[in-house]
Amino acid sequence: MNTIVKLSFIMSILQLSFSGVNAQNIPDSTMQKIHGFRGFYETLGKVYPPDSTISIGATEIAGVKSYWFNQNQLTQKHIVLYLHGGVYTYGNINAYRAMLSHLARSLNLPIVYVEYSLSPDHPFPVANNEVMRVYRELKKKYPGHNITIIGDSAGGGLAITLVRDIQETNLPLPGSIALISPWIDLKCNNDSYTTKQAVDPILNKNFLYEHALLYARDKMKDADPSEIKFKKFPPVLLLVGSDEVLNDDAKKFYAYIKPIQAKATIKEFAGQKHVWIFSHIDSPASIEAVSDIKEFINRK
Repeated sequence: MNTIVKLSFIMSILQLSFSGVNAQNIPDSTMQKIHGFRGFYETLGKVYPPDSTISIGATEIAGVKSYWFNQNQLTQKHIVLYLHGGVYTYGNINAYRAMLSHLARSLNLPIVYVEYSLSPDHPFPVANNEVMRVYRELKKKYPGHNITIIGDSAGGGLAITLVRDIQETNLPLPGSIALISPWIDLKCNNDSYTTKQAVDPILNKNFLYEHALLYARDKMKDADPSEIKFKKFPPVLLLVGSDEVLNDDAKKFYAYIKPIQAKATIKEFAGQKHVWIFSHIDSPASIEAVSDIKEFINRK
């Protein structure tokens, strides 16, 4: 059973247990399913081995558990801050170690992976505040370094919210942002949640919205990245698959942000599913996506 098929099967089981979940009162049975799926999610990070040439070290930044990849490359004065996906509920270093080691090798840059707290144990705005603390500390400790933020899926939403929080505290903005299959509309109102369902074996509207409720609780408008209004935004690259329900999240955000940031770019990958580099780092589409990211974040 390949990774996408396994993920689709397990998510279908998990979703059945979420039917009618009240975000204010989460049943023990639901939490048991969530903990079980967190364990399964870790196994997805073992479909290919890590790059053995990349150093990986656990650390704590501003009290938040994090990991350095390629820390010896700090002399390049450019740091990548990586925010992982998993509908704000799943994902840890075991799931992302392999992918990020290959990304660090390809980009030839140090990457900080933030192991932010997960919902529903830690609902909005806990993860957002932790990510902001890490960014603030990196700017303080490495004042001459350019920082790029890369986020996939829910991590893309965290990246967008982080830009808002950075501006509110008058810190310097990151030099660039790359978003891979970003989940931006927590209300799940875009057309592709319906029109792309037949070709997306991984995500569906009900699954996403139920997790949005677990994450946002009664603060949906505050938690929803699609509700944020910007007057300025860093250069941003959006990468999205043609075969995913989040297709319009990327396209709608691009249409909104392009008049604000002339260096906004979007690229759609034909036939690709949600965060395709996570499942197949060495596929032609993944190699192309990583190359696009490298070219974009190194552009002067």
